Amino acid sequence: MKETKKEREARELERLQHIAKMKKPMFYMGITMIVLTIVYVVDEITSNMNSAMQPYILFDLFNVVSRNVNDPAYKHAINVIAPLSMLSTFLLIITPFYKALSDRFGRRIFLMINTVGMGVGMLIVMTSSSVVQYIIGVFVMTFFTPNDVQVLYIMETAPKEKRATYSFVAKGVALISVSLIGVFSKMFLTESDVSSWKLVYVIPVIMALVIGIFSGLFVRETPVFLEQRIEYLSLTEEERKARKEKEKEQNISENGGVFAALKYIFKNKQLRWILIAGFIFFTTTVYTSYYATVLEGAMSTDMVATALLIYPLCNGVMTIFSGFLSDSLGRKKVCFVLGAITIIGLLVFIIACRGGLGPIVAGIAYGLSIGGLWSMSDTIILTMPAESTPSNMRASVMGTISVLIGAGMFVGQGLFVVCQNFIPMDMVFLVISVPFMMLSLMIIMAKVKETKNVDLDNITFDMFD
Repeated sequence: MKETKKEREARELERLQHIAKMKKPMFYMGITMIVLTIVYVVDEITSNMNSAMQPYILFDLFNVVSRNVNDPAYKHAINVIAPLSMLSTFLLIITPFYKALSDRFGRRIFLMINTVGMGVGMLIVMTSSSVVQYIIGVFVMTFFTPNDVQVLYIMETAPKEKRATYSFVAKGVALISVSLIGVFSKMFLTESDVSSWKLVYVIPVIMALVIGIFSGLFVRETPVFLEQRIEYLSLTEEERKARKEKEKEQNISENGGVFAALKYIFKNKQLRWILIAGFIFFTTTVYTSYYATVLEGAMSTDMVATALLIYPLCNGVMTIFSGFLSDSLGRKKVCFVLGAITIIGLLVFIIACRGGLGPIVAGIAYGLSIGGLWSMSDTIILTMPAESTPSNMRASVMGTISVLIGAGMFVGQGLFVVCQNFIPMDMVFLVISVPFMMLSLMIIMAKVKETKNVDLDNITFDMFD
């Protein structure tokens, strides 16, 4: 006999109540934070790997014999790959529907799926012998990297006064670990073997697959999700109907969902301004996709590997520092500070490459620049939306708003594709980044309300009106 909805929910309630009552092992929090940090490491390496290896991948797949980024054949390769890479971002349209599933089925299963998925994406890229296979790998990586379930885990586990600190420390460690790309490049990347870039992917692929499976077996569900889901399943039909009527008035949904999240975002003044500021901000991120080409055009492959080793260290330190700064100054003021660091760092990076100041100066400048950039990104796209949304809508809103904000990349990428044919690539970075960063900061400072120290369990629709 087919199981009824009521029977399924009763069984789910019993299972979740059992999990909630289970005694956590000694040092569970510490072990969980370590696992989540390693997941973060995998996430950041996956996010940065293709950009770091871009010149060498294109030399190989497009048979650029000269191995010179100023060769017309390389520019042709960029003109082919850039639009195709832009297409991969259309997958972001699907991610809110995917991410919203964690509001219904829990965070744990998706933590495992995302991590394993990133490993599979890197594996496809690593074994690619054609542009088509490479783009498929990019598509897979693009789908799984923006979900950031590990961030949600930390947000729903850490004490409210330390949420940003815990999140940014974990991410800081992960970003420092991106220097492993530089280590692997020095170990495996050679100018004599055009396909040596593939070996740089081997260890990250293994890490992703192993930690993904481990997280699924040993990390428990977040207490916030358990409390929210158990509360919903414990309601009678009459209580659920009454709640739905109240939710219609407040434009929220007990089980989340993309369409409910869209309505909530556009009707909520706070989230609406975060969306506008974030969309404009994300246009500035275009330079993170092409920095390796600027480095390769300014120095030798070995020097590029040195820069790849240095910049994640500065990026990580900047990110850890920004976490403490965010909990101290607040989310709005820290965005202003981080935005300024982003632009100044980018300017010094360009001067270092043009002036022959070497990989150390270039690496430090680029690391500080993207440390400010991505810390500001996390504040806009993760921290502030999470601290502006009720718990039963949080994952859905975070997933949906991240896609809407991330659409700003289309504007940046489109401008880049056109401008790089007429203006030197490093100058394109400044032409795009400076005005859009300034406009985004103006909106944040003038229109978005501070969210520092809010109680995640007691957020209401009109809290920030």
